[in-house]
Amino acid sequence: MLVLTAFLRHSKVQAPLATLRSHAGSLWRGAYAATGRYQPIPFSEQETVSGEMAPFKGDIPRSAGEEFGQRRLTFAAARPVFEEVENLVVTPRGGGWKEGVLFEKYSAKKPGLRMLMASRKPGHTAPEGIFVQSEHVDTFGDWMAEYLSTLAQLPRIDAPVFLPAALAAKGYVQRDGARIGVDFVGIDKPLLIKRAKVMRQTRFIRYWLPEQVSALRTLLKVEQIDPAPGSLLYLSRHGERSEVADRTHPNLMLEELVRARGGTVLRTADASLEDYLRVAQQAETLLYDHGSAAYNMIYWRPRRIIEFASDDWWMSSFLFFANASGVRDYTIISTDRAGAAERLTAALEAPLEAA
Repeated sequence: MLVLTAFLRHSKVQAPLATLRSHAGSLWRGAYAATGRYQPIPFSEQETVSGEMAPFKGDIPRSAGEEFGQRRLTFAAARPVFEEVENLVVTPRGGGWKEGVLFEKYSAKKPGLRMLMASRKPGHTAPEGIFVQSEHVDTFGDWMAEYLSTLAQLPRIDAPVFLPAALAAKGYVQRDGARIGVDFVGIDKPLLIKRAKVMRQTRFIRYWLPEQVSALRTLLKVEQIDPAPGSLLYLSRHGERSEVADRTHPNLMLEELVRARGGTVLRTADASLEDYLRVAQQAETLLYDHGSAAYNMIYWRPRRIIEFASDDWWMSSFLFFANASGVRDYTIISTDRAGAAERLTAALEAPLEAA
C-alpha cells in the first residue's frame, strides 16, 4: 500500500493526473456557468501579452520550449489591486459567493465540483475583512506568490485576512502572520463579510516583476546580508515530502559534491526560518532542487543560481523570481538526463556573470 501511495504521489503520475482534473473541472464549471450559478473571470481580464526574456543556461526543461529563456507574460488589461464587495460569502474551500453566484474573481482557487456544491449558508458574520483571489492554496510557494505578494501591494493591512481552512492551518502561515503582525483567520464555516476587500491577482501567476519582489521584501521586513565571496549553498529536498507531487533528484550525490567544494548543505525538510536566515552569508552561489523552498532566496543576495529540475515537473516561477531579484547568472540542470554531475561541475567552475 505504501509503495502504491508513493507511486501515485510521484510527479510522473501527478502531472498527467493534474491535467485530467483540470479538464474535468472545466466541464463542471461550464455546466454551472450555463445555469448562471458560476461566473468565470472574463476573457478580457485573462488575455496576456508577451514581454522581455528571462534567460538561463544549461538544460532546457521539456516544458520550456526551445529557447534558453522564458518570456514574461503580463495581463493585456491591468487588473485592480482590489475590489470592494458588499455581502460576500466565502467558504472553507475558498469559494466567493455573491447573490447566489460563485465568482471566480472572488474565489481562492479555480472552482471545482466540491466547491460549487458545498454549502454557502453563513455560519458566521464579519463586519469587514480581506480575502485574496488566487488559483492555488497548496504549497509554501502558493503562499508566497499568490498571497503574501498580493497583500504586499496594500500600503496597510487594516482588517482581518480570511483564508481557506486548509491554508490557514499551515505552520508557515501562522508563523508569517505573527512575524509581520497580520491576523490570518481560517474559515471553518461559510462566512458573510459585510464589507469585503478582495485582493486581485495583478500578476499573471509566476511572472514576477522587480517591484513585486521589493514589496514582498518590505512586507516581510527583510534585512538582506551580502554573501561571502566564493560561498556555496545547496537547498536539498532529501527526505522531504512534497505538498503536491514528489520529485526524484540525486540529492546525496549532489550534497557530497557541494560539501567537497567547501559548500553548505541545508535540507529543507527540517529547515526553519531561522535556519534560512542563518545561512545568508553562504549563498553567493545558490543551488536548489525545484520547489517552494527556493522562495527563501528573498532573504539572501545570491549572485549565481543553479536549479536542479525534472522534466516531469518544472515551472518558470523561480527563474522569474530570481530575475526580478536582479540575478542574471541562472543555470538549469536536468537531473533526469545523464551527466548531471559533470554539467554541475562545469557550471560551478565558470566565472560569475555580472548582476
